[in-house]
Amino acid sequence: MIQRQDIVPPWIEKQQELVKTANIFRARMRNDWKRIAARTIASRGGTLEEQMNRAEMYAASERAYNPKKRAIEQIAVPTNKTSDPVMVTISQSASKTGSGPSKIEVSVATKDSEVTTQASLPVDAAQVTTNLEPLPTPEAVPPPLPSLFRLPDWEAAENSYFKLAITNLNNITRSYNLMAPDLAKKPYFSLDRELNSCYADVAPQLAQAIKERAARPEKELVEKIGHRPGSILDKFGKDSAKVYDSKRPLYGWKEFWTDLFAEKKA
Repeated sequence: MIQRQDIVPPWIEKQQELVKTANIFRARMRNDWKRIAARTIASRGGTLEEQMNRAEMYAASERAYNPKKRAIEQIAVPTNKTSDPVMVTISQSASKTGSGPSKIEVSVATKDSEVTTQASLPVDAAQVTTNLEPLPTPEAVPPPLPSLFRLPDWEAAENSYFKLAITNLNNITRSYNLMAPDLAKKPYFSLDRELNSCYADVAPQLAQAIKERAARPEKELVEKIGHRPGSILDKFGKDSAKVYDSKRPLYGWKEFWTDLFAEKKA
């Protein structure tokens, strides 16, 4: 009956509202930061290639010092004691030496406690070794990476908006968690976590943004307004101007109206 009448539970509607609000907030934050960061890097001078190389170095720093969080698979499985499912988090890490087996860590979270177990599974050493990047030789050591590109002035200017947006998102999350089942509940938002995620996502796009900004045509800061044909200025005779001598009788309203509305003789 619910499917036939196209009715969804209230917590599903609240979840859609939360996702939509979060996407709008994150899209605005990323667009603003990309525009400000590209303009700031380009304003430091140099050729277009130097500016793009500078942006790529900042992107490398973000990958090294502020990497994206790896995705963790979560599945719901039933327990032995009760039929209620629990959330199981599975993460895998391989041995760097290639000689030992890989380890799979399984974390089972329940309402009362959290149990973490580790299991070792045999993996072919050659297969693990091929997935590891070779160590760089002394001749191929890259130059030192710059510090993370940040603009404290931009963060201070947008701090009020960021706090209001995070508070609104947490209020929606709190309302959602009150009506959603335990397995579908979501964590609350953090401003530091959102900023770090924004920096990590935008950094690889800065070089292309600088290139597009340089190819964009310049905008005229002053609007040029010229004379349009057919206006009232044409009635004053722009092509047949007259110069009156001050010694002659004064030019008054009578002469003005006569020149303005009199028929012009060929």
